[in-house]
Amino acid sequence: MIIFGWRVVFFTLTRGTFHCPDCGGDRDYRRRQGRNFFTLFFIPVIPLTKTGGEFIECDTCRGRWNPGVLNVPTTAQLAQMPAMLLRLAIAQVLRSGDYTNAAARARAVGVVQQAGDAGYDDAGLTADLGRPFEEVRVEMGHAASALAPEARESILRAAAEIALIDGRLSVSEEETLSAVGADLQLTRVQVTGVISMARQESGH
Repeated sequence: MIIFGWRVVFFTLTRGTFHCPDCGGDRDYRRRQGRNFFTLFFIPVIPLTKTGGEFIECDTCRGRWNPGVLNVPTTAQLAQMPAMLLRLAIAQVLRSGDYTNAAARARAVGVVQQAGDAGYDDAGLTADLGRPFEEVRVEMGHAASALAPEARESILRAAAEIALIDGRLSVSEEETLSAVGADLQLTRVQVTGVISMARQESGH
């Protein structure tokens, strides 16, 4: 007697760490998807069509989630976010002015290090300056909502103060600061106020 049939087999596509809604903390996950198999004597032998969409499975509670759950930052990512956003904001503003200014570059590196990225250096700044403008804007907009408004204002102010090290803001620098403020999800009033405070502090 030959016994045959069909069976769904789930495969792990990738692994990683995410914030599990059920566990309430960071957990390991598997990104999985099912596929129909033709079985012979209950053994999957011939792969057929994929079935259902991809899903995220928690290794701890075995809960299953839509892949959109990965957009929620983990605790580790939240801790790194202020320094990461500072890097992006500062690089955007620096390259709209004199990015070769030694004092501005040194201040930029120091500010990012103080924010928690101890390994950041001038080479890292140079790499950030070379990233595509629109790519950085998308990344900033995606991450900004995880921080409080006060933290986002602080990031914009740090970028403005660095831009002011070599003198008054140029038209290009002002436009970039406005764009960075928008990417940080700050209102025009907030952006204007932050830049004004930075100007007063610098004497420009």
